[in-house]
Amino acid sequence: MSQPQDKINPCKKIFFLNGDLVKVFHINKSSNIVNFFNVTQDKEQSMLYSDFKKHRKRAYTIANTARLLNRSRVQFQRIIANGLIPAPIGDSIGGERGFQINAYYSEDHVFEIREIMTTVHGGRPRKDGRITPRNVLTEQDLRSKMGDAIMLYTKTKDGRFIPTWQEETW
Repeated sequence: MSQPQDKINPCKKIFFLNGDLVKVFHINKSSNIVNFFNVTQDKEQSMLYSDFKKHRKRAYTIANTARLLNRSRVQFQRIIANGLIPAPIGDSIGGERGFQINAYYSEDHVFEIREIMTTVHGGRPRKDGRITPRNVLTEQDLRSKMGDAIMLYTKTKDGRFIPTWQEETW
């Protein structure tokens, strides 16, 4: 059953750039320069703002990633501990995770995790051996929740929401 999804916002100053976690600390739009700290490599860097906008990927905290994928934070931590999905990138040198260190997933990681979750069976094993994933969003619903697509839902008389229209936004 589909329901209208609220947009879940990514981090405003933290991004992924070429697989590295970066923190933006200054943007000069008139000079087309962005200054950021590359957390993974432990150094300050600068680049053209126009190139940065093309190549950056949004970063989501573990809690927001769990909300995007309709899981509780405890469920999500358990899935990470079991090794079903890759661990997030930590906010320390080399991307290490630890106690009281924030960790992030890029938007590419979120789609990869969604694909992994479609291959995990929920509940008792079926006699025919097929997989029945539990509560996994479609790619369009996930894009809508991330704010990349617009979906229009219609509410039926029995209270269900049915998607009637969607738009790709670029």
